[in-house]
Amino acid sequence: MTQSAQFVVDTTGLFGQAEDRLPLRTEAKLADLELSDSGMRSTVVDGRLSLDLVLERTGSYPDTADALEDVSRRAGADSVLVSGTARGIWSVPCRRCLEPMEGDLVVEIQELFEVDPTEGETWALREALQGDGLDLGPMLREVALVCLPLAPLCGVECEGPAPDRFPTGPPLGGDLPVDPRWSALDELTFDA
Repeated sequence: MTQSAQFVVDTTGLFGQAEDRLPLRTEAKLADLELSDSGMRSTVVDGRLSLDLVLERTGSYPDTADALEDVSRRAGADSVLVSGTARGIWSVPCRRCLEPMEGDLVVEIQELFEVDPTEGETWALREALQGDGLDLGPMLREVALVCLPLAPLCGVECEGPAPDRFPTGPPLGGDLPVDPRWSALDELTFDA
């Protein structure tokens, strides 16, 4: 990944005097919504997310006309809360048979962009501002990728690629042989 995906939302009305809330219903297409490890890809299919979000201006806001003209001064006074839902379809290989499988991705979003962000908790508003817009791409990418399944299984009955060589269920036919290295533990007793 050379550059993070961009998804810039026009926030002219949000930072102007017009509105404190900006509803957003759209589809985002982000090119880098995938994790890959030795050829096995976990991805959001086609990088598409259906968004139902509300951007809400929070914090203090100066009523001066100069602040409306200068984007950096507008950002200096505010923070933006992004809340809502992102939906998509994930595609990952089954952890046993490695066949591709898909499922629904539903991500509840409540992220804060602020001037003085807390590392790992909030987003930097100044870095996300792009002209008269706010770049939600890095935030959308992070929340979507965190929700991808870690070790999905296509079904409980999945036996993997070679069930005779690598059985996935309990052994058939009785007790397991005991490793002789553990025999000393058989002599332990616990008195109350």
